[in-house]
Amino acid sequence: MKTMITNVLVIGALGILCAPAARPAAAQDDAVALTDKAFVQAYEKGDMAAVKKYLDADFTWIDTDGVFYAKDDAFALGLKPLVPSGSDVKIVEHKYGKVVWIQENQGNKYAAHFWVQRPTGWKLLHNSEIATRPASENPDGRSPYAIPCVNPCQEMPYKPVTANEKAAIQGWKEQEDGTPEHWKLHVGDDQVVVGSYGVSTKMDRWNGIGKRNPNAPKVGVSPVLFARMWDLGTAVVAIMCQPTYGGKPYWSSRVFAPNKDGLWMMMESYHTTIQASGVMNEVQGK
Repeated sequence: MKTMITNVLVIGALGILCAPAARPAAAQDDAVALTDKAFVQAYEKGDMAAVKKYLDADFTWIDTDGVFYAKDDAFALGLKPLVPSGSDVKIVEHKYGKVVWIQENQGNKYAAHFWVQRPTGWKLLHNSEIATRPASENPDGRSPYAIPCVNPCQEMPYKPVTANEKAAIQGWKEQEDGTPEHWKLHVGDDQVVVGSYGVSTKMDRWNGIGKRNPNAPKVGVSPVLFARMWDLGTAVVAIMCQPTYGGKPYWSSRVFAPNKDGLWMMMESYHTTIQASGVMNEVQGK
């Protein structure tokens, strides 16, 4: 079950920044929130020995340009957190048992920290950062012709190992098969998607889906080019690389978890556009 440390107030549709309320004092008693704060402050102090103690062995980092780094590369290149600590930083925390997702937001800068519980304590598995850009730069991303959901609905370049991974993927396949009701069923009600070109609530996106021409071609989700998943028992963390029709591909950083009825849902999702990539369009056959 989610625990919201701060309420998110969204002031507009896709492309308009959200402004969560300030974190209440009670959050100071939260162990993972305190660990997250200590991690950021250790970076600011240049205490890299302390920073390394917080990182999971599988730690990865996606920066605001969509560059993907492994742990050793992040250290070698001297990466610094996009969002610093400070009283003006707005915090949102969602708990999924052994996975805790913490978002830090300052202006147009967002960072999602994916904390996981290991035998040695809470470790940072993944950091995804986004500095939102003008929404006008982002194409619609929908094909004008029908695209069946073959990848990932029928096959994808990742073989799930655990029962939870299989359930998470199966729920996501149904969510993204192009049927609006399936999408609505499998997306967390209080989910706020942060992407390179804006921020949107579930209701924002559902309203956008409702405005589509019902006779328009049915388009499945963008195919998966790369995927990696971590099953923590109570939730699954997933990183995928997906192309966008008429736009640039992006990294998706997500948390999947079952609701109280056991239905697997997409609870969190960050979309970071790979800025160095070219625009991807179809190639006309001869």
